[in-house]
Amino acid sequence: MSTAYNHTYFIDGRSRLRAFTSVHPTLVVEPDGAYTPGSVSFQIDSDLSPAEKAEVAERFAAAATSWATELRARADGDWDAANAIAAARKKGGAA
Repeated sequence: MSTAYNHTYFIDGRSRLRAFTSVHPTLVVEPDGAYTPGSVSFQIDSDLSPAEKAEVAERFAAAATSWATELRARADGDWDAANAIAAARKKGGAA
């Protein structure tokens, strides 16, 4: 059986991120700055090898870095149509 769902959390300046590398490596996003029912945890399966766990975390980090880079470019006024097209191609897997 397959399930699909989406959750949207709005984060602001109070948001915190915490990471743990225990048995189940975990990234915790606390949108309101506190570990409350609105927080989100991403855990990496303990059945994966250490290298596989690192690969999962690196993919997560790459997506977050791309997001932050685009937002910084827009904030700094360095965002234009060429950047938007290049970002769309990168996200779509095109060269």
